[in-house]
Amino acid sequence: MNEFDEILKSPVSRRAFVQRMGAAGLGVAATSLLGGTLLTGCNGGSSNGQAGPVANTYPANFGSGDIRILNYALTLEILEADLYRQALNVAAGRPIGNALVPIAQARATYGNAAAIGAGGLSGQLAAAGFLYLVQFAYVEAAHRDFLRVAIQANGGTPVAPNPGGYRFPGGNPGSNLKTILQNIVPLEETGVRAYLGAVPDFSNANFLQVAGTIYSTEARHSASLRYILDPNDPGPSRMLNDREVTSRPPSVETFEKLLQVQEVLNIAGGTYFA
Repeated sequence: MNEFDEILKSPVSRRAFVQRMGAAGLGVAATSLLGGTLLTGCNGGSSNGQAGPVANTYPANFGSGDIRILNYALTLEILEADLYRQALNVAAGRPIGNALVPIAQARATYGNAAAIGAGGLSGQLAAAGFLYLVQFAYVEAAHRDFLRVAIQANGGTPVAPNPGGYRFPGGNPGSNLKTILQNIVPLEETGVRAYLGAVPDFSNANFLQVAGTIYSTEARHSASLRYILDPNDPGPSRMLNDREVTSRPPSVETFEKLLQVQEVLNIAGGTYFA
C-alpha cells in the first residue's frame, strides 16, 4: 500500500495529511481533495464506517465496462465539437448551421481574423483567439471521430448525438469574439473535470492513457482561452460554493476540481442540450 492509499483509507492519516498541508498553506485544497472529490459521501464505505469513493453511475445506453466510459467521453466530445462548429461559424460570419469545411480548406474558408467585433480584445489577442477557435474546432471534431472508431473497434456501439441538437445558453455563442470565447471556457473546463472524475473507472490502462491524452489537450484549450481573455489569469479555475471565483489564493489552485458523471450530464443536459 502506498502512502496516498493509506491516507485515503485511514481517518488518522487523512487528518495528519490535512494538518501537514495546512501548515504549508494548502489546507483548503487538501480538504477539498479528500472531502470534496476523492471521498465524497459514504457509498462504498467499509463496515468500520470509513468513507470510500462514490461509484460513478452511467446511463444504460452507454454500454458496460470501459466502453461505457468511452461513450461518456464521446457524449462530451460530440457536444463540444458541435458547439465549436457553431462558434466558429458565427465568428467567421458564416451561417451558424454550416458544417465545418474539410481541414485542408480551413485557412481559405475562415481566414486569419474574425468577421465580427473583438469585444474589447486587443488586436494581437483577438487574432490569437480566432486562430485558436479555428484550430480547436477541428481538434474537438477529431476527438469525436476517434472515440467513435475506438468504441466500434472494441465491439461497442457509439452513442448517438442528442436528437434535438445542441445550443449555447441564449441560443447563440455570442455577438463578438470575446463573448464567444467566454462562453466556450465553461464548456472546456467541464470537459477537463469530467475526464478527471472518470479516471478511477477505467480498467484498461490503454484506454486510460487515451483519455489522459484527450484530457491534457482539453486542459491546454482552457488555459489558452483563459490567457487570451485575461493574460493575468492566475491559472485553472476552481468552483467554490457553485460559482466561479476570479481572485483565488494559491492553495485553491493546487488541485483541480473533479466532476462526477451525473454532475457532468446534468450540466450538459441542462445547459447545452436543445
